[in-house]
Amino acid sequence: MIDVSRRLQSVYVPAADGVRLAVDVWLPVERTAAGGAVGTVMRVTRYHRAEAPQGPEPAADTNAAAGDLFNRAGFALVVVDARGTGASFGTRAGELSEREIKDYGELIDWVAAQPWSNGRVGVYGTSYEGQAAELIAGLGNAHLVAVAALFSPYDPYRELFYPGGCGTGGRYARWMYESQLKDGIAGALDRLAALTGQPAETIALPSPVKPVDGPDGRALLDAAIGEHQANTDVHALMGRVPFRDDRVTGLDWEAAAPASGAAAAFRGVPMLVRAGWLDGGFAAGALARFAARAGHQQVEIGPWGHGGGSLADTLRPSFTAEHDPLSIASQDRRLVEFLARYLERDREVAGGSTLTFGTLGIGEWHTVTRWPPADTGTQRWYLGPMAGLTREAGPAATVTHRADVTASTGATNRWLAIDLDKAPGYPGRRDADDSLLTFTSGPLPADVHVLGFPVVTVRLATSGTDGAVYVYLEAVGPDADVSYLTEGCLRFLHRRAAGAAEPARLGVPRTFARPDALPVVPGTPMDLAVPLLPVSAVVPAGHRVRVAITGHDASCFTRYGPAEETFTLSLGGDSHLDLPVRSG
Repeated sequence: MIDVSRRLQSVYVPAADGVRLAVDVWLPVERTAAGGAVGTVMRVTRYHRAEAPQGPEPAADTNAAAGDLFNRAGFALVVVDARGTGASFGTRAGELSEREIKDYGELIDWVAAQPWSNGRVGVYGTSYEGQAAELIAGLGNAHLVAVAALFSPYDPYRELFYPGGCGTGGRYARWMYESQLKDGIAGALDRLAALTGQPAETIALPSPVKPVDGPDGRALLDAAIGEHQANTDVHALMGRVPFRDDRVTGLDWEAAAPASGAAAAFRGVPMLVRAGWLDGGFAAGALARFAARAGHQQVEIGPWGHGGGSLADTLRPSFTAEHDPLSIASQDRRLVEFLARYLERDREVAGGSTLTFGTLGIGEWHTVTRWPPADTGTQRWYLGPMAGLTREAGPAATVTHRADVTASTGATNRWLAIDLDKAPGYPGRRDADDSLLTFTSGPLPADVHVLGFPVVTVRLATSGTDGAVYVYLEAVGPDADVSYLTEGCLRFLHRRAAGAAEPARLGVPRTFARPDALPVVPGTPMDLAVPLLPVSAVVPAGHRVRVAITGHDASCFTRYGPAEETFTLSLGGDSHLDLPVRSG
C-alpha cells in the first residue's frame, strides 16, 4: 500500500508473471494527503531508478530534482527499474523486449487503480527510456494520455547501431558492458576492461542501486541481482543481425523500433519529441516521425548534446545558452507544460503538430507546421577535377583515392558523445581532411541556410568485394579553419534505394533488408546515393562548402573494405551534392 502522506516511498509491484519490479513513488502530499486525486508522470529505466541514497530524506535521493519538478506541478512521479536491472527481479531476454514493455503497461494499470490517482498517466524519458516510452504508447493503454520521447531513437538500426548499414559495434559493446556492470553481472568489469584496454582497477564502478524500503530491502536486492546473472548478452548477438530485417532471439530491430508497423500504432497519443542535430541520428527519426505520423506532436530540434544538458554548435563551438529554449530550466518547463495539458482533466488538449528548430551558426529558432517547410529547395553542386565543387558540371574525369583505415572523426563524435556525457565535438578537421578526398567550393557570395538531408551521389568503383563510403559536409572559413556540419555513410551492399532522393524531405529511402542487398564487384562502378544526416545550419558568406570522402571511420565503426582499399570516382555530371536550402 502507498501511504498518501509520505512524499517518497519505494516498493515492489508484481508483474502478471510474478516478477517483482522495484518502483519509487513521489507524491504531492499537499494534495494526496487531503484526499485529492492527481495525474502521474512515469519514467522507466534500465540504468537504476535511483542510486542508494546517503540519507532517508527525499532530498538525498538522486531523483530529488525530478520529484520536486513534478510534485510542485501537482503530479505524482513513478520511477521503475526494468526487469532484470536495478533492484527489480527477473532476467532480460533482450533490450526492450515484448515482456518488458508489457510490464510497463501493467504498471500504468496499477498506478491508475491507486486511490491517489486520477487515472491519467504520462510517460517520459531520455534515450533508452524515451524509446521505451514510445513503445509503451503502442500498447493502446486507455490510461496513457501523453508521451515525451527525449533524445531517443525512432529507428535504432538506422539512427544508432547501423547508420547507413555500417555497424557501430565498438560503441555498442561499451554500452552493453557498462549496462551489465550496473546490472551486477559477474565478469562485466573484466569484459569492459578488455574492450577499453584499461586495467579493471582503474574503471569507475557504478554507484549501488537503491533497495526498496523496509528491513529486507538489502536482502531482496541481493536476490534480484542473483537473478540478473541469467540476462542475455545482447552484444554477442550484434554481429548476427547486420540487416534491418534480421532477427534472433534477444535482438529484433523491428520489434524494438517505434518506427515499426506494430509499435508505431501509438493510438494517437500526444507526443513531445526532442532531439539534437548532432546527437547520433535522432534528429532524422524526429523528422521522419513528424512527416509521417498523424496525431499531435510537439517536436523540438536544436543544438543540444545527448540529453539536452550540453550544447553542440560546430559553427560556434564555444557559445553559451543565450537563447531560452536551450536551457535546462526551459526544457523542463516545456516538458511539464506539455504533460499538464493531458494529465489534468480540465485542460484543453492541443490540436495540430508543430516543429520548432534551432539553427547552427546563428542561434535563431523557427516554428513550422509541416516538413519540409514550404520555402525549401535544392541546390546541386558538382564534384569536379582539381578538388573543386561547382554549380556547373565540369568535364568527365576520374580520381583515385587510397582509403585511410586510420581516418577518424574523433573520440567525441556524435556517436560516442552519447555515452560520455559530453557535447559532440569535431576538433582538428583541417588536419583530418588531409587524408580524405575533398571537394571545395569557392567563397559563397551570400549566406546559405542548409536545412534537411544533404545527399551526395557518387559513381564509385572499389578494389574490394565489400566496403563502405563515409561522406562529410563541412564549412571552410576564410582562415581555412574547417567546421563539421553533418555526415553520412553507406555500406556498398546496401546501395539499392527504395525511391528517389528527397534532400529537402527525408533523404534517400532504403530498406537495409537482406533481400535487397547488391553484390560488390571489384573495379565495377556503382552509383551510390548517400544521404547525410539532417541539419539546420547557416554557412556565412565568404565561407566555402566542402565535401570530404573516405572509406572508413575508425572511431567506432566496423571495417568492411580490404586493407589496401582504393576508390575510383567518376567526376563531372556523375558525382554531385544535392544541398537542401531554405530561402526564407
